[in-house]
Amino acid sequence: MSLRAKAEEWMRQLEARRPLLPLAPEGPADRTADEAIGKLQAEAGDDPDAQAVVSGLLLWNGNLDRSHTISQGIENPTGSYWHGIMHRMEGDYWNSKYWFRRVGRHPAMSRLHDAARDLLASFRPGAGAPEADRLIGKLAAAGEWEPFLFVDAVEAQVLGRGSDGARALLEELQHLEMAVLLKYCLERV
Repeated sequence: MSLRAKAEEWMRQLEARRPLLPLAPEGPADRTADEAIGKLQAEAGDDPDAQAVVSGLLLWNGNLDRSHTISQGIENPTGSYWHGIMHRMEGDYWNSKYWFRRVGRHPAMSRLHDAARDLLASFRPGAGAPEADRLIGKLAAAGEWEPFLFVDAVEAQVLGRGSDGARALLEELQHLEMAVLLKYCLERV
């Protein structure tokens, strides 16, 4: 079985997993999956696109450290995108934004914006809503995916300045973001 076929199978499993990965995971959600996904790194060799797939799968399973080790060695916008997500998930929000500045306008962001549009449109922060809720409203009103607004909303939520509804939506958006970016990566392997 090819690396792509194995990665697609892991993607299906991670995409179907519930509950969703928290905004700030404390380690791999499934250690057995983590070991199996980690073995794909040898198959990826020096191919940056294949390495990005492995980095993304590890991150989606909650292994920030292993994903980070790989993504920091991928010197292209996709590697920087995974790197930015990882730092956001670890709570290093300033560093996350640094990596998103290096990403620029990634092709996966327009796909993510399209995929997230209905989710965002269904969220209505009320008057006097907490900070994370208001930031989600700004994200919904933006004409494109805004990774910096997303980082700010996640930070506010993790710091306790958001509603339960905001947390659930942010986790769903994070899940969607990883699915969209991983699909983009798989197209290149």
